Amino acid sequence: MSRAIILAAGLGERLVRGKAYPKPLQTVRGLPLIVRVLRNLELAGVDEVGIVVGHLGDVLIDALDELPFDMSLRFFWNHQYDKPNGTSLLAAKEFVDGPTFLLMSDHLWSPELIQRVRSYPLRDDEAVLGVDFKIEDCCELDDATKVRLQGDRILEISKQLPLYDALDTGVFRITPAVIQALERVEGPAGCSLSQGIAELASRGKMRAVDVGDAAWVDVDTPLAHAHAEQLLRRYGPALRPAIPATTSVDLIAPAE
Repeated sequence: MSRAIILAAGLGERLVRGKAYPKPLQTVRGLPLIVRVLRNLELAGVDEVGIVVGHLGDVLIDALDELPFDMSLRFFWNHQYDKPNGTSLLAAKEFVDGPTFLLMSDHLWSPELIQRVRSYPLRDDEAVLGVDFKIEDCCELDDATKVRLQGDRILEISKQLPLYDALDTGVFRITPAVIQALERVEGPAGCSLSQGIAELASRGKMRAVDVGDAAWVDVDTPLAHAHAEQLLRRYGPALRPAIPATTSVDLIAPAE
């Protein structure tokens, strides 16, 4: 069985402030963001999806319950959705009992991206993040999460890194090690996913895989929304021009 968890609890104030629906239901080319994520997970053969809801969670659950999916959906509540997003993942920690995809409800990505992340030979005490070296393609670089690497090992991850090698695509494959890392860094104000990833990285257990030509968009602002609309209109769900199919995935050289 293949599992994925989607974080969908936040306020999304920059994109849907004042609207009567949560950010994951914001449409892009006629389909809600989260529905596009779920359809791609279906294509990837994922059987079971956990969705963490919070702000206007009932609206999101009702909307998804009306749609047919070839996989089971399970909802988890984060009533502290004003705290950083690591708190949302901890609300669903029971769902992460083995290798599990971790995704954001506002990130669109081409179908092959998740296959590249799946290709990484993950150990039980590690997690892996799909990273993008095509930094010049990012439409809002100031808002992107940056990653500094040594081989395939993540050294640092933050939006404020002055020196970095790649960008965080928001597509992870995690193990219970990430839950344990979040529990170690959690405080009264909660914890962010980046804090947990950084803690795991400090132990040498956070890995990266190059997503290559696979495309992605973090739809967090009106500008990014317009960019996503343009890519979908021009290229469809692949989000980029067609390229010759390949049968192999280039992994980042392991850190020595």
